[in-house]
Amino acid sequence: MTAETEFLDRWRKEEPIYAAWGRFVGARLSDAIRGRVAPTKLELFLKLPVIPRIKDQDSILQKAFYRGKNYRNPYEEIEDKVGLRFVVLLTEDVRTVEAAVKDTPQWVASLARDFEQEREARPYEFDYQSLHYVLRSALPFEFEGTAIPADIACEVQIRTLLQHAYSELTHDTIYKPNIRATPVLKRTAAKSMALIEATSDYFSSVNKTIQQVLGDTKKLAEFLSSKYATIASATPADSPLNSLLIDHYKAQVGQAFEADFENWWRGKKFLTEIITARRKSETLYRTPSILLVYFCVSVGPILAKQDSPLTDKELQPIYSDLGLALSGA
Repeated sequence: MTAETEFLDRWRKEEPIYAAWGRFVGARLSDAIRGRVAPTKLELFLKLPVIPRIKDQDSILQKAFYRGKNYRNPYEEIEDKVGLRFVVLLTEDVRTVEAAVKDTPQWVASLARDFEQEREARPYEFDYQSLHYVLRSALPFEFEGTAIPADIACEVQIRTLLQHAYSELTHDTIYKPNIRATPVLKRTAAKSMALIEATSDYFSSVNKTIQQVLGDTKKLAEFLSSKYATIASATPADSPLNSLLIDHYKAQVGQAFEADFENWWRGKKFLTEIITARRKSETLYRTPSILLVYFCVSVGPILAKQDSPLTDKELQPIYSDLGLALSGA
């Protein structure tokens, strides 16, 4: 039996184990990221679906025996037999995923490649960028009916959308020996990488400015969400309607809104029963911003209806609940 045949026989037997391990890593890491980015939805934070990729037979054989890797034990040393890719928008988002990788106890994570460290080591080069970790199962366990042994490896790549686009365009040509890259091709790729890096920096700067501008709005939304969860004993809905109402009515409250709301609510606790009942059938009453609408109608009934995103039909019961007439406000 040749070394290749022996290698391939083992790979065929163990491939289902690696596939199951990849699915486990994808599911657990997605859950960990979801908790870190909430209330942003995971599918909005991640720009591509997370799908475990298993190396096909030709690819793994080429890497083991024909690409000059000089492995002593290729089967054990190849750490990307199964891999996952997490693609995000911004460089800072890469670190959010990395934190989830490090804090999940079901595996031992080792850093294989860090593009920011590479930038510092070679500041005049513009090259392929990605953050790579190798995750090895901490203990043997069973997942989806498959026994997963300890120390099985899975490679996780974390990159921005721009980095991913560059990789998809150039990686097989420039960084793998399928085609010999010419100096012109390498130079052109380096220039595109420099542009991508600059654009990534601009994106981060724009995002920082946006977050500063939205800081007060975000604080208001978080306060309303927390109060709603307590008042309605239910998970509040994060929806475009919620954002629309907060964006409109935030101008009608002052800097001391949280204290003002607490004082106001002491006399309006009867609204709890109304909101709880209506939330079963009406979207408006499932959004935390309904508390803001009630507050603004109560303290400024005339201003609250001016240019409101809500129709008179939607505002009418709110005014009535507070003992106010919409037509007279």
